[in-house]
Amino acid sequence: MQTRNLQLLANMIDNIVEKAEHILETSSHDEVLAKYIDTRLCIPHPYLGNGPVKLVVLGQDPTVKNAASRRLIKTVLNLDKKGSARSYLACVCQGLGIDLEHNVYATNLYKNFFIQPPTQIKEIDIFRTFLNKWLPLLEEELAQFAGVPVITLGEPVLTPLLKSGVPIRLREYWGYTSEWEIGQLQPLKYIRPDNNLLGRTIFPFPHQPSLRKQFYKKRMNEYIAFMKASAFAE
Repeated sequence: MQTRNLQLLANMIDNIVEKAEHILETSSHDEVLAKYIDTRLCIPHPYLGNGPVKLVVLGQDPTVKNAASRRLIKTVLNLDKKGSARSYLACVCQGLGIDLEHNVYATNLYKNFFIQPPTQIKEIDIFRTFLNKWLPLLEEELAQFAGVPVITLGEPVLTPLLKSGVPIRLREYWGYTSEWEIGQLQPLKYIRPDNNLLGRTIFPFPHQPSLRKQFYKKRMNEYIAFMKASAFAE
């Protein structure tokens, strides 16, 4: 049965990538969008473990800062090879009591490569501008994993998914206060389905560069434990 399910998901991935390539092609003819996308690079495939999916990891887009290394990215977050992103997520999974190699599906909201990391593009709000292109496909993709919790990586990918009035600062969900260093913290929180455009339970995690910040280092184990208790309780 598991082999059959994995084949069905593999077929789904092929279909999603095909649709993503079509979106990329149509975007390349858009007067506004075309100048921000790199059509020379193929859409990276989502990452799929070899067991039942218990966690969805949602990244931003595949555009790393080093332009030369972009063509080497074939799988979302480079999870098909050893590296810092894989090590980070493996630790998160271990804390949740699951296995990255068996229980994770990882994909990007924005599946195309941009001409440069989108946070460096200042003349337009790249995330809002491209959201309507990619959100419907992501919704179709995640429909295969009903009830599976989602973690987002970084604030930029989280912000466009939140409904109006919902806090957008990632650190707020991790209980930040200006006096956190002396133990004055707010309760940990997640994002409820009715507060985001995906209609899913979302646990926001920092992207890897933010792990250098002491606040996230201090709170990481506590937030993982909070997520485990909230989403993986027996």
